[in-house]
Formats: sequence, structure tokens, C-alpha cells
Amino acid sequence: FYEDQILFYMKNFAKEFANDLVNLFFPLQCLGCNSPLLPDEKNICVHCQLQLPFTYFHLDENNPMTQKLNALLKIEATTSLCYFEKNSVFEQLIYQLKYGGQEQLGAYFGSLMGELLLALKEFKNVEAVIPVPLHPRRKRKRGYNQVSLFGKTIAKHLDVPFIEGLLLRTENTKQLAKTTDDRNAVLKNAFELGTKNSNPKHWLLVDDVITTGATLDACGSLLLKNPENQLSIATIGYRI
Repeated sequence: FYEDQILFYMKNFAKEFANDLVNLFFPLQCLGCNSPLLPDEKNICVHCQLQLPFTYFHLDENNPMTQKLNALLKIEATTSLCYFEKNSVFEQLIYQLKYGGQEQLGAYFGSLMGELLLALKEFKNVEAVIPVPLHPRRKRKRGYNQVSLFGKTIAKHLDVPFIEGLLLRTENTKQLAKTTDDRNAVLKNAFELGTKNSNPKHWLLVDDVITTGATLDACGSLLLKNPENQLSIATIGYRI
């Protein structure tokens, strides 16, 4: 018994020592500013966390995102976590999430959003979370959908299912569109429902950054083909 305990403590000590040694010579860096992280920091330093440009859209039922999407869809509620600004810490974090292989940032933003939504009456009757899908070719190249972990974490906070695969992306709009107008036109037919037999739900559709709203319009319109469905939307960023 004592030998097993000693062996257990020795293994833990060796593991912690190895981690400390690696961090000494190859310190973990903040994904926002590339500065070395302190021992109690993970992924993002405190300085960068304090620089996140929160929108506080949840405090305004008639926020700019709601106004933009209400012109396109019948929406129950909308919110976005941060303003997306050029050359900002938040832009760097979104870049790392989408192109830098830092999928775990989705869980970080999902936790922030999940805590926010729990306190909002407008989102209390959400029954399922669904992500905007990636085209299969792009997903294979990236290795993951950048909003999946964001959505899964929100669903865990709200204690509702996360449903992936109901919405499918059938067109790679970046390859087919040369201008913004072309892209918006292509987006209208870039998605389809994987099944038509889903039960009526109040869906929470999630995406990374909303710009024109065309992607959310295309996906939301499919979900609202069933007149008994309701739709709310949450994104990580809102492009000004």
C-alpha cells in the first residue's frame, strides 16, 4: 500500500517537474498579445481579457444586431459578445480560433456567453443550440468547426442539447463569390436541412462573427420553414 502511494506521488512530482521545465524554456504565450502567461493564466492573459470590447447587447432588446436581423428574419432574441474591430486583441483571438488551431478558445467564449444567457429571460426557453455549419472541404482542412465548441459550451450551461448535422453547408461561397454581392446571392442557396423530421423547437443559432447577417439569414430561414419553430441568435463577435 505504502509503496503504491510513494510511486503515485513520485509520478505526479515527475510530471509537474517536467511541465515546469518545459514552461521555463518554452513559456506558454497569450493568444492575444503573445506575452508569456503567468502560472494562473490560461490561453489569454489578464491584460487582454480586460481589453475585450464587450457589446452589452443583452442589456438592450433593440440592440443593433436585433435591428439588423429583424429586417431579415423573425427573431426572438439576439446577442453578441464583443465588437469586432480591426487590429484589436479580439480580432487576433478570432484569427487564432479560426486559423491558428486554437479550438479551445471556443470554450472560453462559450463559457462567457453561457453565463450571460443564463441570466436573460429572453433565452430561458431555448430548447437546442445549433451551429452555422462549415463546408466539408473547409472543415477537413481546418480540422474542426470554429463555432462547435462555442455552441457545445453554451448548450452545457443552458442544459439543452447541442445538435450538429441538421444544417448542412453545400456550397463553398469563398470559391464561388468574387464580390460581397455575389457572396450574399450564393449564400441564399449555400445551406440545406439534413432532415425535415426535427421536432419544433426554440433554436439558438450560433456563429463566430456577424457582418451583414446574410449567413445567419440563410441558416435561420431554413430553421423557420417549420412555422412552429422559434429562433434566437448568439455570436462571438459583431463587426462594426
